[in-house]
Amino acid sequence: MYQKHKLLVSTLVASFLCGPLFVFAQTSTTTSEQTIDNLMQSELAKELALPGKILEDSMYQYLQITTTPKNPGPNTSVNITVESYLTDLDKAYINWSLNNKVVLKGLGERHFGFQNGSSGETTNLTITIATNGGQILTRDLSWTPVGITLFWQADTYTPPFYKGKPLLSPEAAVTVIATPDNTDPKNALGAGDLVYTWQKEGTVQTKFSGYGKNSFSFTGPIPLSHSSVSVKVSSIDDTINSEATASFPLSNPFVLFYENHPLLGVQYNQSFSAETYLSNRELSLSAEPFFFSNNSLGMQTLRYNWSVNGNKTQNNNRDITLRNDTGAKGSTDISLTVTSLPHIFQAASRELRINFAASDATSKPIF
Repeated sequence: MYQKHKLLVSTLVASFLCGPLFVFAQTSTTTSEQTIDNLMQSELAKELALPGKILEDSMYQYLQITTTPKNPGPNTSVNITVESYLTDLDKAYINWSLNNKVVLKGLGERHFGFQNGSSGETTNLTITIATNGGQILTRDLSWTPVGITLFWQADTYTPPFYKGKPLLSPEAAVTVIATPDNTDPKNALGAGDLVYTWQKEGTVQTKFSGYGKNSFSFTGPIPLSHSSVSVKVSSIDDTINSEATASFPLSNPFVLFYENHPLLGVQYNQSFSAETYLSNRELSLSAEPFFFSNNSLGMQTLRYNWSVNGNKTQNNNRDITLRNDTGAKGSTDISLTVTSLPHIFQAASRELRINFAASDATSKPIF
């Protein structure tokens, strides 16, 4: 009997100890699964936005804003157009704020124009759109224009004391330099602090583009064509964007005659016209070939072909000397043709009639 009671007590104790542990484990497993399921549903709800939110995000992402010009310069007129293929903006209430000041608002106001700021001045624009479906779209834009001045100079010849600029002739080399306009001395922007993208006739010049590369050299076109160069300038952080374009008209080379005085040298202050009158028995002429390409190697690249009264001479230099051999009154026709050996499209000619007065000279003419 004692053994039976002992066995019964042992069974009850075992059942008591094992039973709660089993129930507890079962209850704990069910609660964890529910908790994980709730967490997954919560995270899934965050990832899967409501249809209205999805539509609003899509409208914002595909909102098309067109700026004309794309990179406006300082103090230039800027036109903005906003478009959308996901909502009818003609039925939307659009608000335009320029530098935190509302300047235009109304139904279907999709176009806006304003004057960009000065060089280095930032202009902020905020576009707020309330669609007829209840979505609110806001887009912020800003511009910090930098004025870019393009200086260019052709590598062509001009005589001493010439006050003008060497012009571009066919096939001549030319260099363009982009310089930013610094209107604020405290925040002066150096030319070497910007990134330059050069284009010639719409083709990017990779070799000449890059950080600090504010110059571009190229060869001029042949006759009956033209050259245009553009440069896009931006800062490293893209807060500054600007562009400039320059066209380069071609000029034909020409020749002028000057007197080469034996004591005073070439008289560059006065060139000869088509006809001149001289009372001296001797005259030395010097030909100046304007806007022919300079020769950096120091070689003779120009050919001078002189003619006197239609007869070619053996003189291939820039200077020629004439004398009245009889001392009688008369005239002499001088002509010169200058050609460039390496540039076939660079050529020029000049004619001059010299009228001599009577003289007692008896010497022979020297050419």
